[in-house]
Amino acid sequence: MTECCRRIHVPQVSMPQAVQIAYKLGPACLHCFARTAGISTTCVLVFGQFGLCCVYIVFVSKNLKEIGDFYFKEYHERYYVLCVCVLQLPFFLIRKLKFLVPLNLLSNILLYVGFLCIMYYLFQGLPSLQDREMFKPPLDYMMFFGIAAFSLTAVGSMLVVEANMAHPESYLGFFGVLNLAVFCILCSNIFFGIMGYWRYGEQVEASITLNIPQSEVLSQFIKIAIACGIFLSYPLNGFVFITIVFNEFGDQKPQHKCRTTVEILVRICFLVLTGIVAAVVPNLAALTELEGAFSLCNLNLICPALIDIFVNYQIGYGRLRWKLLRDILLILIGIVFGVVGCTVAIQQLVADLTAKPSLPGKS
Repeated sequence: MTECCRRIHVPQVSMPQAVQIAYKLGPACLHCFARTAGISTTCVLVFGQFGLCCVYIVFVSKNLKEIGDFYFKEYHERYYVLCVCVLQLPFFLIRKLKFLVPLNLLSNILLYVGFLCIMYYLFQGLPSLQDREMFKPPLDYMMFFGIAAFSLTAVGSMLVVEANMAHPESYLGFFGVLNLAVFCILCSNIFFGIMGYWRYGEQVEASITLNIPQSEVLSQFIKIAIACGIFLSYPLNGFVFITIVFNEFGDQKPQHKCRTTVEILVRICFLVLTGIVAAVVPNLAALTELEGAFSLCNLNLICPALIDIFVNYQIGYGRLRWKLLRDILLILIGIVFGVVGCTVAIQQLVADLTAKPSLPGKS
């Protein structure tokens, strides 16, 4: 994207715009597909953010249900989805990114406080590593890649945050904001992935917070803290969706008298739709895997590789065309990973939807 800006001498472009520019810099036979490719990229970004927000609602609902089931009567998870959506409405109607920054800061604090507290349970009663399987069937690898990719697919958020930074030049670079953020996420994932499986083995849930006890005060605090942290990060990811939609398809005049009303209606519809999906598809692991596989293969592998191929079309791909070979390899990996990962996740979701509901008292 930075190279696209340099080529056409503009300070900043969105990812769909970068795709259009790349297609125009590529072979002449592809120039007519530039606009279509840009629209397709926008749709992928929109779907990725939508899926991300659905996962957030499912996660928050499941953790709040754990608390509610202990203190009150056991209600269906869909009631918790409804409550989460209603509580989310005033936060999601915040239209300025600068007002979302404090919410996101509080979200990160709550998440990492919860992470620190959850270590108390992870280090208790650790079994011998010999009791744990070190290798799983190849099909399970795709589930892992999809779920792990979920935490690294926030391309939409990355782009919007960079576009609104006072000093966007500090975003990239070896010690830039992006690399440092991804490094922290990577370390957290490795730690909780290893310790979660070591502690709970095959009984580990889609979220480690669902494994800790329901009845203890500390575990309840952890569930609430992490659920609230995810809850408060929903508005930022929804903001990304709104920004993409209005930048690509909406009126370009921010002060247009109808824009505010239309944006509020779009926000409400978005929240309602994510709530409906969360209520209908409560399988957290499969939903996370689907969103991760779809977004990662398109936004992190295929799309950047295509941009790189077309941008370098006129200037060359280096010695032995190593850049071209690298990009083709990334595209092949993205296609295989996306098709297999999405297929496995969809099969799980279909199996859940077609399964017979359990009888009362046996759930």
